[in-house]
Amino acid sequence: MTNQTILASTLPVLDLNDFQKHPSRFLNKKLISKAAFLLPLLLGVGVLFFTTTVTYGFLGLAAWVLLLLAALFVSYKEYFIRGYILREHDITYRHGWILQHQLTVPFNRIQHTEINHGPIDRFFNLCELEIFTAGGASSDLSISGLDPADAARIKAFISGNVVAHA
Repeated sequence: MTNQTILASTLPVLDLNDFQKHPSRFLNKKLISKAAFLLPLLLGVGVLFFTTTVTYGFLGLAAWVLLLLAALFVSYKEYFIRGYILREHDITYRHGWILQHQLTVPFNRIQHTEINHGPIDRFFNLCELEIFTAGGASSDLSISGLDPADAARIKAFISGNVVAHA
């Protein structure tokens, strides 16, 4: 038996330009979702206006606006990092702007795939592709914000490759 040394510098590099981007309506969904999530907090700021001094009310409003702008900014920046790359033997997905994540799942480890779309996803004509490997109840890779036609093509490609590698 031999165990040859492989240098990291000789390994193929994932080109950042090869990653497939999400549709722009995914960015719209993320921005609207963040704003909607923070709306109940705005009600709390409104209560501050009527129960405390005007100064605390304006401070609360300023804090809410800063929180909203920060959440929207992070979602906007993160959108341009998100992407997936489908290769001959695996699929890689990256996301995150502050905390960046990149996960590669080889086809020979995939057990099954699912396409899910909740009510908000349906409104934006988006879906989520979940990829499961053996040994877990939850998905190992979840790619949200895909166009339904693209998700179906990716699922079919993965299913064909899983059968071919079995």
